[in-house]
Amino acid sequence: MKLLAKIPGGNIIVPMLVAMLINTFFPSLLAVGGPTTALLKEGNQAMMGLFLVCCGSQINFKQVGLPLYKGTVLLLLKALVGTAIGFLVGSIWGPYGVMGLTPLVLIAALTSSNSSLYVAMAGEYGNASDTGAISVFCLKDGPFITMLAMGATGLANIPWQQIVGMLIPLLIGAVWGNFDSNFRELCNKANPFVIIFMSFSIGAGSSLSTIVTAGMQGIILSVIALVLGVVYFFLYNLFLKKKTPLGVLLGTVAANSALTPAIVAAADPSLAPFADSATAQAATASIITMIVVPFMLSYFDKWLKKRVTPEKINTQTDFNTEVEVK
Repeated sequence: MKLLAKIPGGNIIVPMLVAMLINTFFPSLLAVGGPTTALLKEGNQAMMGLFLVCCGSQINFKQVGLPLYKGTVLLLLKALVGTAIGFLVGSIWGPYGVMGLTPLVLIAALTSSNSSLYVAMAGEYGNASDTGAISVFCLKDGPFITMLAMGATGLANIPWQQIVGMLIPLLIGAVWGNFDSNFRELCNKANPFVIIFMSFSIGAGSSLSTIVTAGMQGIILSVIALVLGVVYFFLYNLFLKKKTPLGVLLGTVAANSALTPAIVAAADPSLAPFADSATAQAATASIITMIVVPFMLSYFDKWLKKRVTPEKINTQTDFNTEVEVK
């Protein structure tokens, strides 16, 4: 676990790579049947249910005011822009996309962002209202937004039962977590464990050749996400009186976005041919953006301090007395 913590997105990337290695050189090893196959090769749907419960448990109904406002703005910016790009590519080039980037991977990656990095950086560059925004913003974790976006835009045929089935675990976690803080804490600690085994089971359906063929597209996807991070910086500050560099953090791609294509493809089998490459591309982009974005955040923090008066820069203050909304 200490080793995984040192690797960007290690809880997802490492188990997935190990599973790909096994499936490449010993494909029958995980097909022995019983609990082994059910957990390590076919367990991604059950693990996704647990993952959504854990995500839902972190939604705090008591976070109102600025945390709710900021979280909603961040969520809508990320979801709407990412969906619009995927829809545009799908409308012009179809399901195969352009430059090897399909609408599936564009929406899965560009509607996601690294929540852990956001919380860490919000604590350093923002205030309590910024940190509290994650209670709403975390809704973009997992495949729910991607499935909703692809179904609503007609890019995928997602049965309504699939969306409801994705929503129920979120609601279970949210309700239980808000009535029981111990359960919320348990889910927070259990989330990495669930992610490790979910990542392994998804990787077990792919091979190393996928990574080789998807490498360059992953880099292109990273560049797109990073450029959008600059756009988000300016867009987010349009909604705030006190300016903040934290909008740049929307330029990350979440490591768990690599898990989304397989889940969406399970709901719409016509997307199955694109799932493996999308998984590898999203995983590559998550690593690159996680490394680059903190440097971008530092740059825009200094940029703001040079151009904005101190009283208009978001600093460590109590959000209950802070008035920022236009």
